[in-house]
Amino acid sequence: MPQPQPYVYATAAEDVKRWGSLAAGRPIVAVDTETTGWDPLTDELLLVQLSAGPDLPVLVLDARRVDPRAVAPVLEDPGILKVFHHAAFDLRFLAVAGLRVRRVADTMLAQQLLDGGSKAAQGSGLAQIAAFRLGVELDKSIRSSFGEGGAVTEQQLRYAADDVVATWAVFDQQWRELVGHGLVRVAQLEFAALPVLADLQLRGVAFDAPRWRELVGGLEAQLPVLEAAVQRALVADTSPRDLFGPVPVNLDSPEQVRDALARLGIGAASTREVVLRDHAGHPAVDALLEYRQVSKVTSNWGGDWVERVRHPLTGRIHADWRQIVGAGRIACSEPNLTQVPKEAAYRACFGGEEGRSLVVADYSQQELRILAAVSGDEALTEVFRRGGDLHRTTAALVFGIPEDGVAPAQRSAAKALNFGLMYGMGAPGFARATRLPLADARAVMDRYFATFPGVAIWLAEAEASGRRTGRARTPLGRVRALDVADGQGVTTLSRNAPIQGAGADMTKLALAEVQRRLTDRFGRPGDATPAAPDGLVLVIHDELVADVPADHGEEAAALVCDGMLAAARVVLGDVPAAVDIAVRPRWGELAVRAAVTDR
Repeated sequence: MPQPQPYVYATAAEDVKRWGSLAAGRPIVAVDTETTGWDPLTDELLLVQLSAGPDLPVLVLDARRVDPRAVAPVLEDPGILKVFHHAAFDLRFLAVAGLRVRRVADTMLAQQLLDGGSKAAQGSGLAQIAAFRLGVELDKSIRSSFGEGGAVTEQQLRYAADDVVATWAVFDQQWRELVGHGLVRVAQLEFAALPVLADLQLRGVAFDAPRWRELVGGLEAQLPVLEAAVQRALVADTSPRDLFGPVPVNLDSPEQVRDALARLGIGAASTREVVLRDHAGHPAVDALLEYRQVSKVTSNWGGDWVERVRHPLTGRIHADWRQIVGAGRIACSEPNLTQVPKEAAYRACFGGEEGRSLVVADYSQQELRILAAVSGDEALTEVFRRGGDLHRTTAALVFGIPEDGVAPAQRSAAKALNFGLMYGMGAPGFARATRLPLADARAVMDRYFATFPGVAIWLAEAEASGRRTGRARTPLGRVRALDVADGQGVTTLSRNAPIQGAGADMTKLALAEVQRRLTDRFGRPGDATPAAPDGLVLVIHDELVADVPADHGEEAAALVCDGMLAAARVVLGDVPAAVDIAVRPRWGELAVRAAVTDR
């Protein structure tokens, strides 16, 4: 076991200055914090720890006795890389304390990049990574003692110092591996997006709770009526009966629902929505689908949901944003705002503050444009250069007819191909999706690949590379680990992970580009409360939402669009990007949308 690294317990500003003079000129400083809890708006910052390497003592600043802004010269210096573990947590507490950290790195994100999106045995917690990489055991049970109040103990100080020492040493290893594995570019974009997401979480999104309660409450009142309608529609001559009439079907039981449908002559292989849609038009199926839709909304978003997710101090929703999931996408929980129903009525419950506007912008057909870029297919790229309806244009090319002669079924078939091929869809899947005979489906796919030969070559090479190497890469280097023993799974991920991952790269580049433009224009108030700064409040897959002063909505929209197009050029190269953008008071209010294309 290595000797514990000495530390300086700073209880006066002079202690911080003396440590700063010792650490002057160091290019990398690890940073950590200790707090009384998890909420930066209600809990207290207790300690701020800095380590400038193994040959210097650690600084442990007591935030109750010394203004944390004493370390601002280090944290705000862009010439020094500040390394955290799970920085989104620390950055929010530091922001509330009046500190804005410039140029950050994160050992948790670095490990997730090195693990290629897989769940590594060592995990991504600092204790697990330190044990795996350094052979150091960090006693995380001490963490909970900081919420107990009272004076800081020697045991707590030792724990705080050891955490930041481990962070520095872990990153020292990780950086060499990031370089060796060609992950520097993607690590840089993750680190640039990190402070933006931390600010986004701290800022929160405005929420109209009364409007939501009225909307979802109305559905909760409808649910018994809809359930009764389903029960009536499922009754057949052969339905089981008791003294009170037909025995009700347990609508949560797939077996009972399938049996009830069979008694009505509907031989569904399963009760999944995608299967039941094939029988749409039958009264029982239509009633069941409507009931399920309302039941899903009320179970996920009804009851005490508003009370659980709305912050008592701000009235806003401050969701927990996770930066890397799977192929690299951003995810959200507590609550999962990416799953808010897309209907305007639900999304209109977000925003709506007087004097504010939301800029709502999303990439148009992001993944298909990435497919054109990675495959280098000139015909597909030309479709985007000309603009217009991609699926109609694709159908015209595949079926050899003029665009104005494309039938709705042909456009649907082209759309299924455009999206499905990235997910490993073969002729049988295409036939099911379009209800074409298998031979016709194969013929259409053959014409598609003849029309876009570069796509065919890239899909085959991506799958072969995935099977051979056990990984897939985006153009900027992000790695997704693959299970080569999973036959269909490796086919799907080999094709899709580079595209979905490149979409994540593009969106994260856009976060940094957009927020930088908004900050340069509107500035950042000294007050660090979440409602004060203008900036991004939501990122939903390839969609960004910014909260800005209503008087500057159009100007902010131009900045958002410019940032998103700049990010897209890094990933797409010569393939033009397009951004659909609108300015409105609420996320979901209907408005005329304008498309801006990068040509």
